[in-house]
Amino acid sequence: MSQALVFGGSWQGSFADLANIVQYIRGIRAFGRLSLRNLEHINVVHFYFRAGKLVHIVGYRGDARANLANIRGWRSATLRFDPAVAVAEVTLSDEYEQILSEVLGYLHYRGIVRPLQIPSLPRIVESKIVKSSEARQLIAPSEWELLIEGIRRISLAVAHLVGPQEALQVLQDILDDCASSFPAFACLKIAPSGYLQVTDRSDMDQMARECILEGFAALIAICQHFCTPIIGEREAHQLMLQALRELGPPLANLGVLQG
Repeated sequence: MSQALVFGGSWQGSFADLANIVQYIRGIRAFGRLSLRNLEHINVVHFYFRAGKLVHIVGYRGDARANLANIRGWRSATLRFDPAVAVAEVTLSDEYEQILSEVLGYLHYRGIVRPLQIPSLPRIVESKIVKSSEARQLIAPSEWELLIEGIRRISLAVAHLVGPQEALQVLQDILDDCASSFPAFACLKIAPSGYLQVTDRSDMDQMARECILEGFAALIAICQHFCTPIIGEREAHQLMLQALRELGPPLANLGVLQG
């Protein structure tokens, strides 16, 4: 978030900073209002967060879903986060956290939003600024969501190739293989829906970000390797990219996917 500013407990930045500002709000479980002002058209959207979760959206484009869809087409805007501003009601479910992440991924794919970084800003919680320093970088919530959604899409692609029942067993076997090199992966399992489930989050929360990214890189590579004898090496790589769609570029930026 190199262009973002901190002043009076508030943050200010350009539209390119959106993914990193949202990541930071989620990471420190901040309370407040993130305002997006379109510089090309008269349009303002306000995101309200409680403990880092998106709970309410106010804008000119109708309901929350319509406002999020509209932002996908923006190219230039200013951002301001005011931690002192609260909202009385919670109108959004957890589904909108995923929709917001998909919007951020799409904007990054278009080259509008910068890739995710770990910002070195003061920590702001309920308008109070305190110093925060980590001996090692931990995985950010938005990065975690990106990794989980990426694996879900890849698991569905494998299921389409070999059948859902066999795919569940194959993916669990792949997870077991990864756990031998990355012990924290022992707390993961593939749910019947294809989602990656965490049975014990405490280990993952304490594991260094670099180790988690290396683990997911291995997980994706093994999935691709499994598909190679069936459809060919080039086709297996294309299958991964097609399954991930707009998530491919941000995952490549994290170093867990080969281009």
